[in-house]
Amino acid sequence: MKLAALVIGLGNTLRGDDALGPIAAERVRQAVDPQSVRVINRCEPTPDLALELIEAGCAIFLDASIEGPADRVLVRRLHETNAAEALGHQLSLGTLLSLTRRLYGYVPKAFAITFRGRTFELSDHCLTPEAESAVAEMVAETLRLIESQKVTADA
Repeated sequence: MKLAALVIGLGNTLRGDDALGPIAAERVRQAVDPQSVRVINRCEPTPDLALELIEAGCAIFLDASIEGPADRVLVRRLHETNAAEALGHQLSLGTLLSLTRRLYGYVPKAFAITFRGRTFELSDHCLTPEAESAVAEMVAETLRLIESQKVTADA
């Protein structure tokens, strides 16, 4: 049985606002049914996530960004990109999706929910006030996406 969604919090909890993804993911975990939504945290996307992705109807990546508007959370649909890039040092989310299709013949609908971080200095689970205020919006957007995917699947 496929999961309705896989939520992946990306970031390092020891690097200031980079903890945004994992912190938001943990709050999502508290609000969802673990039978239909799996929540995991990773420092960065890695090829082994392809195996996780094939188990879900929808994938949602939560992450701090170094670009984008300073005052709002961004939600964007992700698309596959060149799988040949997968051999490089850093794996983009689009490349991860492409790799998933190449290996398993399937890729879920995927979204990134991000907020521009202010600082990435060493600190343990310590967000700036701006990032802390973005967590609730990131969680709400995640839950909205999960619900919209359930409605689509039930139709």
